[in-house]
Amino acid sequence: MKDQQLLDAIRQSAEPLTPPESLAPEQIAATLSSRTVHAKRTRRFSPARAASAAAVLLFCCILSVVTWNGQITSKPAPSAPKEASARAKRVATAGDSTQSERKEKTPRQNAGSLYTVAKSYDQLYEILKAADERIAREEDLATGAIMLDGGMETSATKEFASDASDASAAKKYSSTNLQTQGVDESDLIKTDGRYIYTASEQGVAITDTAGGGLQQAGTIRPTLNASDSILEFYVDHTALLLLIQRHQTSLTTEATVEEPPSPDMDDAYLQSSEAHKMGRASSFQQDAFTELCIYDISDPAAPVLSQTMTQDGYYHTSRKIGDIFYLFTTDTELMQSVSTEYAKRNGCIPLVNETAIPYDRIYLPERGSMGLVLSSLNIKEPKQVIDSVMIVHDYVDVYVGTDSIYLYHATFQNDEALTQIAKFQMENGIINAVNAAAVPGTILDTFAIHESRNTLRVLTTCTDGQESDNRLYLFDEGLQLTGSLTGIARGEQIYAARYLEDTVYFITYRNTDPLFAADLSDPTHPILLGALEITGFSEYLHFWENGTLLGLGYETDPDTGETQGLKLVMFDISNPTEPKTLDSLVMKDFQYSPALYNYKCILADPGQNLIGFAAESYLSDEYLLEYDVFAWENGRFTQKWSEPMPERIAQDAIRGLYIEDTFYIADAAKIRAFSMSDGFEKIAELEIGG
Repeated sequence: MKDQQLLDAIRQSAEPLTPPESLAPEQIAATLSSRTVHAKRTRRFSPARAASAAAVLLFCCILSVVTWNGQITSKPAPSAPKEASARAKRVATAGDSTQSERKEKTPRQNAGSLYTVAKSYDQLYEILKAADERIAREEDLATGAIMLDGGMETSATKEFASDASDASAAKKYSSTNLQTQGVDESDLIKTDGRYIYTASEQGVAITDTAGGGLQQAGTIRPTLNASDSILEFYVDHTALLLLIQRHQTSLTTEATVEEPPSPDMDDAYLQSSEAHKMGRASSFQQDAFTELCIYDISDPAAPVLSQTMTQDGYYHTSRKIGDIFYLFTTDTELMQSVSTEYAKRNGCIPLVNETAIPYDRIYLPERGSMGLVLSSLNIKEPKQVIDSVMIVHDYVDVYVGTDSIYLYHATFQNDEALTQIAKFQMENGIINAVNAAAVPGTILDTFAIHESRNTLRVLTTCTDGQESDNRLYLFDEGLQLTGSLTGIARGEQIYAARYLEDTVYFITYRNTDPLFAADLSDPTHPILLGALEITGFSEYLHFWENGTLLGLGYETDPDTGETQGLKLVMFDISNPTEPKTLDSLVMKDFQYSPALYNYKCILADPGQNLIGFAAESYLSDEYLLEYDVFAWENGRFTQKWSEPMPERIAQDAIRGLYIEDTFYIADAAKIRAFSMSDGFEKIAELEIGG
C-alpha cells in the first residue's frame, strides 16, 4: 500500500463514530465494516457488503427455528480446554483474587438453555466463528435492510408514577422520569433542589439557582479526544457519575509468511505489493469503550475526579439502585475472536477495569456475534468492581427491576414471532442467571414488560402474517408460566402500557384507541375487566391522581387513520371495569413530541399539577418548536404557558424541571427560569457551557 493510501486509510479509520445507546441495524453495519482481520485473511471490503452483512445478521434471527412449548429448558453446553488472553491493546489479567473468591461462593447458573455458562474461551470462539461463517455465507441473500421491531426505550415512567411525583412534591423539586420505581437512570439534565446540572459536548455545567437567580457555579470538563463523546450522568448527593463514550484507533503491523497472493485479495493490495514483498501486513483497529468518571461535587466550584471505571463496548444503558451502579455495554468486536489463535495474539475478550471477563462468567447462546457486558460497582467503594459478566447475543433489549434484570429479544419463523426472555438476579451487585422463558409475539412498548412482587408480566402483539392479536403472560419468580390472556383486540397492536399494582392498562390501535384494563391479582387467572374506545391513540401513559390516567399521543381520523395533531387525554380508571374519558385536548398544529418515545422528555407531576413537553410543528411554512406546559384543572386540560425554542436545539435534549415555585427549561446551551406564581413570567436566563 502506498504511503498516501496508508495515510488516507488512517484518517478514515480515525473518524468519529456515533456511539449507540442501544444497537440498531445500521450501527451493526458500521461495526462489521470496521472489524479488523489479518490482511491476508480478509475478503475484499466494500460498504455494500458490510451493510448486507448487517442485514443478514438480523435476517438470520428471522430465519432461526425455535420450538415453542411455553418454557425454554436448560441443557449442558459442550466444553473445550483452551483459554485466551485479554485484549493486547491494554494489559490485563484474567481476573483478580477478590473476584475469584466471590465466584467460588456464588456459582454461576444457566439461564435455562437460552444462555449457558461457558466452560472455556474456546466455546466462545466456536460460536463466534460460526456467526462469522454464517454472515459470509448468507450476506448476499440480503437485498435490503431488515428491521427488527425491538423494544426501544419508548414511553412511560414508573410502576406508579405518582409515587415519584409525590416525593418530588415533598422535596419541591422535580426528578428524572423513570421506568421503574426505585431504579435511578442517567439523563442529560438533572437537579438536586439547588443546582441544575446540564451535559453538553464538552462536559457538565453546574448552575446555582439560589435566590431564584441563575449563576454558573462550576464545570466538569473531562479530557476528550476528537472521537469521544459525553453520554449522560447521575447525581447522588455529593457525587456526580459521568458516562463517556471513548474510542481508541490503532494501526498494527505484523510479520507475515511470504506466499503467492490469493485471488480474493483486495485489488489495491495486489497492485501495490510492497507489503507482500516486505513480508509485513498492516491493519486498523478501532476499539470502543465506555468510561464512568465519579466526581466529588461537594464544592461545585471545584469538582474533583475521585475514581474512574472503564468497560469495553458501546454504551447500551445503565441503572443505579441505592449505592450499586450497573453498566451495560455492547461489545461488537467479538467478531475478531473467530479463531483462538487470533484472539491470543490480539486479545478479544472484553475488559472491565482492565481485567478480562473470566470464561466462567460468559453466558453463551446457541448462536450469537456480539456481547452484552454487564458490571456492577458500589459508588461508595468504587475502587473495586463487584461483578462482571458477558452475555453473547445477536441483539437484546433490557428491562431492569428492583432486584432482577431481564434480557429479551424476538426471533421469527414463517412470519410468526417468539420473544425469548432471560432473567438474571441482582443480589448486592452479584449478577446470576435464574431461568429463561419464551412467549409468542413481540414486545412493542418498553413498559409492556414489568416485574412486581417477584411476578413478571409481559404484553405481546402476535401476528400470523394476516391478522394480529394481543396477549398477556404472567410468570413466577422462577420464570415459570402461571397464567395468560390471549386473543385481545384482534387486528390491532399494543402502543402503550402501564402497570399499577395488580392492574394493567394498555392501549391498542388500528383506527380507534381502545384502553383495556386487566386484573392481575390472581397470577394464575388474569381477567380482562373492561375497555374504552376513542379516536386516536396514546403512545405514553402516566398515572395521575384520584383514579385518573394521563395519555399522550395522536388524534386520528377514525376512517382513514390519518394523524390530526398531538393529543392529551385523561381517563377515569376509578372503576377499571368501566374506564371513561374525562377530557381530551388536541394540538392540531403540532405533529411530534420527543415525549412520545423518550419518557425522560416529559415532566408529568400530579403533585405540582404540571404536564410539560416539547412539541414540534412542520406543516406550515415556518418550522416551530416550543415547550408547552399544561395543568389538569376542574376536570379539564388547561394550557398554562408555551415558550418558543430555537430551531438548532435537539428536541430530545430539552428538559422542563422545577425547584420550589420556579420553572426551568434547560438544554445544553441555555437555562431559562420562569415564575410559576407570576404567570410563568421569565425571571432569568443564563448561557451555559460544559
